[in-house]
Amino acid sequence: SEKASNLLRIAVTNSDRLVRLINDILDLERMQSGRAPLTFRRIALEDLARQAVEAMQPMADAGEVHLGCDSVATSVEADADRLLQVLTNLLSNAIKFSPPQSIVRVTTSRGVNGVTLSVIDQGRGIPSDKLETVFDRFQQVDATDARQKGGTGLGLAICRTIVQQHGGRIWAESNEGKGAIFHFLLPDRTSLGSTGE
Repeated sequence: SEKASNLLRIAVTNSDRLVRLINDILDLERMQSGRAPLTFRRIALEDLARQAVEAMQPMADAGEVHLGCDSVATSVEADADRLLQVLTNLLSNAIKFSPPQSIVRVTTSRGVNGVTLSVIDQGRGIPSDKLETVFDRFQQVDATDARQKGGTGLGLAICRTIVQQHGGRIWAESNEGKGAIFHFLLPDRTSLGSTGE
């Protein structure tokens, strides 16, 4: 019956959310306890950024959000899989909170302290008092986000742990109502790509 189908759909949705939550908790615990060591190798960040954009394209298409990538040729010693996890998580959040026909961009830049990757959106932004706490466990900007957007509140905590394991830092900037930017800086164990500068 229609009533039974609706109940079953709710049960499946809640079960999926619970599985995601458990997997995120286990992932975070493994990383923080050192049982998920990083595998460092030299990677091209522009390739990684493009890979993340391609992986998130179906989600962006579903939300009618345009994805862009503006990255310089830069390489870094890092765990490619874990950095890809950070980028896809940041892109996923940016897409979720962006209105249709808006743009989400990934950029990379090199400075004196290392390489910065940024995910820039045109969504609702983040209140200034939440810019730090969004990286804590089970924290979301709005309590209704978990229900409406399907998040566990652990994604940014996992991102912070991965970036810290690389010796870097992650932070957010916001212009409320006009978008947010999430940056993460990888320390200067980097070198310029083959193009040279």
